[in-house]
Amino acid sequence: MQFGRFAAAAALALILVGSSPARADILYSVRTGDTLDSIAARHGLKADQVLQANPGLKTDASRLAEGLVMVLPVEEDRDLALDGSDHKPPTPKVVRIQAADSSTQDAEASRAGDRHRVNQLASRRGSMLHSILGNARRFMGTPYSMGATGNGAFDCSGFVMRIYLMQGIRLPRTADVQYSAGRKVTRGQEQPGDLVFFETYLPGPSHVGIYVGNGNFIHASSSRGVTVSNLGDSYYKPRYLGAKRVF
Repeated sequence: MQFGRFAAAAALALILVGSSPARADILYSVRTGDTLDSIAARHGLKADQVLQANPGLKTDASRLAEGLVMVLPVEEDRDLALDGSDHKPPTPKVVRIQAADSSTQDAEASRAGDRHRVNQLASRRGSMLHSILGNARRFMGTPYSMGATGNGAFDCSGFVMRIYLMQGIRLPRTADVQYSAGRKVTRGQEQPGDLVFFETYLPGPSHVGIYVGNGNFIHASSSRGVTVSNLGDSYYKPRYLGAKRVF
């Protein structure tokens, strides 16, 4: 059992080794009454810039769901987007035997722009993930204390809340309410950074951790403090409720 814990901790370390800290974009958690325009104005942006940074956001949504986490452009992107240019990636050069009409060219430019935005979003998620897992690892061994959110001790939801707050993502305080945040993840499709929930000492979600990959998750355990465990462990496997993705 001791070897299993060591192997899980080593797996977490391997995820983090070899990459240097990257600057993360601003993440904003939607509050009651927020609109796309009000969020953009509050951060000195235009609505189109926010939409560009969040490809999955509906353009006709006047009100946004509370708790939705949105990416807001970092300063470098913002400067480029506000300097009067279109801030579009160059249209790929296409060799043709016959001249193409303008509608075909527009479609190609649109597809190139979509790919660029998807790649941007993936890069931002990677930066956020590196910071989240790195900060979580810093607290390895911190003791457990019911109701604690830091300053030398954590409970499970206090640990998760603190780690995500360090990246600008505000989560509810307790595991049962955190379970209502984010998007449900199909079992077996968990990704690093997802929240994983368990039914332990109370009915329903009463324990939470952060998935780090290969079946492992980091969490504040009542018996071992902040540690790494595996979803397949004999204790956690029958108590696993599922995962939620919050960014």
